[in-house]
Order: sequence, then structure tokens, then C-alpha cells
Amino acid sequence: MESYFERLFKHLFMKKYCGKGNISETADFNVNVTEEYRKILDKVAIGMIYDTFDDEKLTEAMLKLARMERIILTFNIILGMEPAEIAFLLDTTLNSTYAQKCTALKRLKAELENVE
Repeated sequence: MESYFERLFKHLFMKKYCGKGNISETADFNVNVTEEYRKILDKVAIGMIYDTFDDEKLTEAMLKLARMERIILTFNIILGMEPAEIAFLLDTTLNSTYAQKCTALKRLKAELENVE
């Protein structure tokens, strides 16, 4: 179940970058994604990780992921955003988003297996 913050966050991003929530309507719109923008998204992702997961091992494993991997997994798992939405927010390709998600899941699994 989405919290108020999660719904608001998702709504604000979709309203700002996707107009009425349809990515195809603004496909020609170029989002200028800077390193500072990604750092802010990472801080939001870290906050959500701490707020969502009670398991200390899972939290630490998530925090060990690379920034982009952490953002992608957090937005996909916690916020329930589609990979296409995440790719648009990060100004990257859908294939890159899928690849980073796959890599992140493998690294997360390996990290959790090493802990136990």
C-alpha cells in the first residue's frame, strides 16, 4: 500500500515531467538531468529505504548498491513506478534501466547471501 508521501512524490514527478501522466505526450521534451538532480533523487531513495525496510541487513545491502541502481530499485519496488517512467526521470534508455535493475538485483542477492 502506498503511503501519502509516495503517492504525492510520484504525482509531482509525473505532473512536472510528463504533463498529464502520459510519457508519450512529452516524448520530445528533453529533461536536463544533472549529477545534482541524481544526487537529490538518491537522497530521496535512501530516505525511503530507511522508512520502508525494517530488516537491517536488507537496508544495508540496498545502501551498498551504486547510486543509479539504488534509485531504480527503490522507485520500482517501493513507489511501484514502471521502468519506462524511471528511465524518463533519469533521462536514460529503457534498456539501460532494465540492465541496471537486473544488475542491482543480482548484486543485492549476492550481498544478502554473503551476510547470512
